[in-house]
Amino acid sequence: MALLFALVFLLQTPAAPTCADVADCRAQAESAAARDDFETFHDLAWRAVQKGRKNDTDLMYLLARAQSLSGHLDDSLVMLERIAALGVRTDADTNPDFARVRLLARWPEEAAKLGFAPSPPTPGSSAPAAPAPASSAPAAPPAPAPGGGLDFDAPSITPVALAHDAVSKRFLVGDRASTRLLVIDEMSHHVVNYASGATAGFYDDLTGLAIDSRRGDLWVASAKGRGDHAESVLHKMQLVSGRTLMEVRAPEGNPAARLVDVTVAPDGTVYVIDDVDARLFRLRPGTRRLEQVMRLGAATPTAITAVDDHVLYVAVADGLLRVDVTSDKATPVKSVEKLTQFVSLSWHGNALVGVERVADSFLIVRIALDSSGTRAEPRAILAASTQPTVGTLTPEGFYYLAGPGTIRLVKVR
Repeated sequence: MALLFALVFLLQTPAAPTCADVADCRAQAESAAARDDFETFHDLAWRAVQKGRKNDTDLMYLLARAQSLSGHLDDSLVMLERIAALGVRTDADTNPDFARVRLLARWPEEAAKLGFAPSPPTPGSSAPAAPAPASSAPAAPPAPAPGGGLDFDAPSITPVALAHDAVSKRFLVGDRASTRLLVIDEMSHHVVNYASGATAGFYDDLTGLAIDSRRGDLWVASAKGRGDHAESVLHKMQLVSGRTLMEVRAPEGNPAARLVDVTVAPDGTVYVIDDVDARLFRLRPGTRRLEQVMRLGAATPTAITAVDDHVLYVAVADGLLRVDVTSDKATPVKSVEKLTQFVSLSWHGNALVGVERVADSFLIVRIALDSSGTRAEPRAILAASTQPTVGTLTPEGFYYLAGPGTIRLVKVR
């Protein structure tokens, strides 16, 4: 009987729309829009973007229209911002397909950034409006955090990782306690749920995340179990919406793996580290399988960052490794100081910037390296926190969580 019900359900569930190529996807998408089937319009427009050339603004605009009409209003606005960042001006200020986007509270300020002139006043509305009662006045946005950054209102979190999307001006925070990702808007400081175990299929623990800003992807590592019972998944998500695009697991037949951090090289190759057997894995662009690159020859990797398409740095229990994936060689970084217990790593110029746990404090440090990349100068301490913290490097500097509800910025030379 259960099998019969399952068959009935499958027969009654509409199949996901398919299309052969970009032209077919686009034609079917426009046809769906014409008959007001906006969810199908959205799915087919997204397939057109996937099949099309990178940064094809016509296809991106098609998707922005579909997002607006299907109710994904914030995603539509972010897509318009991405199009504008590529130097293309759209007609979103007048096109009726974006009418709902223009009702968003932040549309007026975003419209100026998108190159649109202020909307003219409605006829007969030139007289100033009566002031609103004091009780209905909107609350002022939170004041900037001391020293740069922002304050936000969110329940207590156990941070796993922090990332920043410059296009949408949003921070993403991984919360280990609730196995979810939160989004903090840089302008309004509003906090919303982005994805959770229930919506994205995360395993019990979030262990790392990285943004691929060139391709608009978010990569998230999650895990469950420990030691020989550990299992992990690498999730590829659409950055603008949090929609899961792909899930990748460790190769079959390999020992148990617990993926604990992720980074993306400029060419789009994704690298992850496993702390069970100290292995480095990669996912090449356009593939769906993790491949083992090498064993690191050091215990307990905790953080990873890409320098370029060939060189990585990995933090392990007893120091830092410079990894050349071309020669499969991991070289310890020599230092007069202990460089251990790194929570996160980023590459900046000829230096590593990251969060290092020292005793009961978390230090934001910069570690300059020599020309070989294997000898470190004494670290420079940029900031410190008594709370567990994570951080992310941006062109403005290094943002880090400086306690409950506060993100701070430190400049990095």
